[in-house]
Amino acid sequence: MLLTAFSINHAYQGKGYAKQGMSLLSEFVQKEFLDCNEIVLAVNHKNIPAQKLYMKVGFHDTGRTKIGRIGEQYIMALSL
Repeated sequence: MLLTAFSINHAYQGKGYAKQGMSLLSEFVQKEFLDCNEIVLAVNHKNIPAQKLYMKVGFHDTGRTKIGRIGEQYIMALSL
């Protein structure tokens, strides 16, 4: 499954909402999408806080990159 967007309103950043939401993602996908065995996303190489969050909830860097609208992005994946 490709996660194409995930954002937290600036006023609510730093309050743990992103971590809480991402922590629930795996369970939700496994329950609702029975044939799905992986979640993939792209994160901007400059967005270190997002990269750290994704790693904390189990995503790993695949070693692949892509060029997005605003520059280089790392491809990360979470096996289910």
